[in-house]
Amino acid sequence: MKAKLNFWPGLNPGDSIDIIAPASGTTEDKLETGMNWIKSLGLNPRVPDGLIQTDLFFAAPLKVQMQQLKAAIHSDAKAIWCLRGGYGSMRLIPLLEKIKPPKTPKLLIGFSDITALHLFFNQKWKWPTLHGRTISQLKSQWSSEEEETLYRELLLGQRKEVFFDQLVPLNAVAMKKKIIEATITGGNFRLVQSSLGTSWSIKTKDRILFLEDVSERGYSIDRMFEQLHQAGLFDQKIKALILGDFTEGLEKNGLDLVPAAIERFAQRVKFPVLRGLPCGHGKELNYPLPFNTPAKLITGTTGTLTCTLGNLPNRTSRT
Repeated sequence: MKAKLNFWPGLNPGDSIDIIAPASGTTEDKLETGMNWIKSLGLNPRVPDGLIQTDLFFAAPLKVQMQQLKAAIHSDAKAIWCLRGGYGSMRLIPLLEKIKPPKTPKLLIGFSDITALHLFFNQKWKWPTLHGRTISQLKSQWSSEEEETLYRELLLGQRKEVFFDQLVPLNAVAMKKKIIEATITGGNFRLVQSSLGTSWSIKTKDRILFLEDVSERGYSIDRMFEQLHQAGLFDQKIKALILGDFTEGLEKNGLDLVPAAIERFAQRVKFPVLRGLPCGHGKELNYPLPFNTPAKLITGTTGTLTCTLGNLPNRTSRT
């Protein structure tokens, strides 16, 4: 039976987006640049008082961050957009578990440390979310017109699917032609690892797992795969693993052992493993990837992935 998940309907001109800072802070100029891009779409970005303060690793004290998140959850805004990743979002989850979700889901946007919130909203509240650029990553001049167009059309409800091609199979099972229909979960590898043993521990059964990371060397990637393996995440009938960007993981001698660590892992598992999603900590691109919505992965000599915002389509071409 196919998943019956509805994505958000999109925003109309004048609709509000609440900006929150559940993790680390950033500079005022990056906040302003992000807000200006949102305004260029005819939307209304809203910033709470005291968004950026000083609290060691965090944008603000935990109490303030939670107040801002709770207000955004229950406001009239159609979406909640995170200011930056860094560190801190997981501290909010014990507090989130004490409140009731609103009747109407909202779209959460962010990546990296925001993975903790993706997992909570996807698994606990059954919300769809969008793994994508934080406010601090939005630009006045984008390096890819296609990427900017994709964000704009998704926000405004003008696009009903996201299509990725040229995915590279990394093991024999991924080379075989197969259609896999499931929802996508995951995000930043380190945060996925951090979820283990918590109330928001990632669930991979019958799902496509997506992973990306930054500043993790080859041995660290291997260690995280090993922990997820010993924790049983790859024994839960996982449908497939798709990898995004893995950047800034060079050894002290300049070698990059991350690809070898990934390929070694791919050879030991019995589910398809593919790489090539332009999502995560890449220097130029960070395409949006819908979580907890129906997706169709077609494996083979070249893989494709279609993430829909409603029912699964009966085709594989870009729209």
